[in-house]
Amino acid sequence: MTGFSTESFAFLRELGENNNRDWFNENKAQFTAHLEQPFADLLEALSNRLSDARRPLSGGKSTMFRMNRDVRFSKDKTLYKTNVSGMLTPSGTKSEVFSIVYLHLQPGGGFAAAGYYNLSPKQLIPIRDAIVDRAERFDEVLAELSQSGRSLDDGQMLSSMPRGYAPHSEHRHAEHIRRKSLLIQQPLAEIDWISGDVIDQVERLARDAMPLLTFQDPARPT
Repeated sequence: MTGFSTESFAFLRELGENNNRDWFNENKAQFTAHLEQPFADLLEALSNRLSDARRPLSGGKSTMFRMNRDVRFSKDKTLYKTNVSGMLTPSGTKSEVFSIVYLHLQPGGGFAAAGYYNLSPKQLIPIRDAIVDRAERFDEVLAELSQSGRSLDDGQMLSSMPRGYAPHSEHRHAEHIRRKSLLIQQPLAEIDWISGDVIDQVERLARDAMPLLTFQDPARPT
């Protein structure tokens, strides 16, 4: 068991209907008991399980994301998110963008994702260069993912080659050079969180993703 219950999801649904500071503050204890603490505990449990992985990952309460939305430049002035999310990273901090596992809980279930997410053009340069220069190794990454029943998510892809990579438009991995994110994902149902199966599912996702997570990290040459 993970500490999640039907009350966890009921809280988020009610928050969607009462998205204001007074309601949230009045029900803060429910949020802490049914969502914040169980989510932090889940991240810590996964940290322990992944301590022996090819690239150990860790996280906890400090790698969870705030419930408050940044409404300064948004037309949508809704104060709070109606989901809970957090991440596992090599350093155990939120400052990393490479080699991460992201968990997202929302009404209906949620998902987990592992890889490199929504990087800036500058951050993508070393990954794109590695795909160009180490094509055979990237072949192996894709093959290992396939053997685990995984494939890269099709979202966030440029319609043409990124600036500076036009000469590689005929490269066998041109499709992947156009990606803004390189991720594999795992959908999660409410029952997965409530039953505790989420721990096994996310651990399996993270271990399946290791060929991708260790392919290229500018801070940690492989």
